[in-house]
Order: sequence, then structure tokens, then C-alpha cells
Amino acid sequence: MKSRIAIVLAVGLATVVLFCAAGCNRDESPMVKLYAGAGMRKGVDELIKAFGEASGVQIDVEYGGSGPMMTRAKIARDGDLFMPGDVGWVDQLHADSGIVEASRQVAYFVPVIIVQKGNPKGITRLEDMLRKDLTIALGNEYCQVGKASGKIFKKNGLDINEVDPQRLMRSKTVNELGLFVKTKRVDVAIVWDAIAINNADALDMIEIPLERNLISSVVVGTLSTGRNKTAAAKFVDFIASDAGQEILKRNGYRTSKP
Repeated sequence: MKSRIAIVLAVGLATVVLFCAAGCNRDESPMVKLYAGAGMRKGVDELIKAFGEASGVQIDVEYGGSGPMMTRAKIARDGDLFMPGDVGWVDQLHADSGIVEASRQVAYFVPVIIVQKGNPKGITRLEDMLRKDLTIALGNEYCQVGKASGKIFKKNGLDINEVDPQRLMRSKTVNELGLFVKTKRVDVAIVWDAIAINNADALDMIEIPLERNLISSVVVGTLSTGRNKTAAAKFVDFIASDAGQEILKRNGYRTSKP
């Protein structure tokens, strides 16, 4: 009886060993958690793919408005990296929680005006956005482009409160703002230049003169809550490398300040 039990245990142990040899290692590749602004999605998706193929490192990315992503990183405390639409959110996260260990510049966002293809409403400048015949979309206070838009209006002596609330739509992500104009739910919106460039088939872009504009600096913040610091550092290095910067440029993102 004892010998039979011993045989069964030996067979079971051998099965476990063989199973792990064949499959357990598949889960041992490092996983990096990234919280990113929604406006970075197109470029970051390609960066993740290229980096994963070259390194075997998996990136678990969550996209959203910069404010909500900052809150997620602060509360969940499981993130390796934080890449919002502006360095200000990284600074705020560190001021609130002290979990940002370092940051690295990787791109720039330039606010632009977008309109439907062909510009049927003849919009040419910021002041036109206050016209009473237009419907407008802007990001909310937790969306970096919305935060920037409010500052741009103030900088140029314009009061968004003059717009009838029934003609103004708010959104929590810059991608949704582009969709509002594409689907003709509104006439005009302010988004990042990368969003306009990547939707040039359906939208026209009107640049805001640099002296009237506000440029956002995109940085990647490295977080003390990360569990895979070595892999996370390698991904940041890749984003900042010539190859990573080329991927961003190819997807419409500025890698040098205007």
C-alpha cells in the first residue's frame, strides 16, 4: 500500500514539474503598469508593441483623462509609470503622494482648433469660437487639453462663460472631442495637434499663433509604487531613444518644442 502511494505521489510530482517546465515560465516575463493620458494612445500603443517585441516586457496600459489617471495612480498604488498630457499632473501627483521618483521629457502637445472638413462655418481664429451660431466642445477640468483651453481663453481676454451652456459640450478625454467634431455633434473644438493630424481625413486644423497659445510638456513619471522598476526604466529609455521618438513622430506627436 505504501509503495503504491509513493508511486502516485512521484507521478504527481513529475507531472507538476513537467507542467511548469512547459508553461509556468510563460508568466515570468515582467509586467509594467502604465497610466497614460488618452491623447497619447496612438503613439503609446505602437511604442508598447515595438518594445514588447524587442524585449519581451509586457506593458499593461490604462488610458483616460489626465486627472482620473493621476487619481488612479495615487489610490491604486500599483503603477510603475505615469504619462499624462502635461508635466503639471506628474508634479501634482508627487505633491499629493510623494510617489514620483523621476520624470523624463518625451513629447510636446500643442493645442489647435479643429473643425469639420472644408470648414463649412468659416472659423479662422479663437474669437470665432464665441460666435452665437456655433456649437463648441472643450475638455473638462480633469482633461489636460480642457485645462489648457481655459488658460488659453483667459490669456487672450476671452470669456468662455459667454457661450450659452446649451451650445457647449464638455468631455473628459481629448479623443472624444475629436469624435464630437467628426460626427458633427459640434462645429468646433480645441484638441492636441496630434489628434488633428491623425484625423486629417475628416477634420481641418486651425493653428493658434504661438504667442497666443500654451504648449504642454509630456513627461513619463517613474513611480515608487512600481513592482518592475528595471523593466519600467528600460521602457522609458526606449520612449526617449531615437527609435521611440521616431515612432511618436510617425504618429503625429511633436518630439521637439515648437
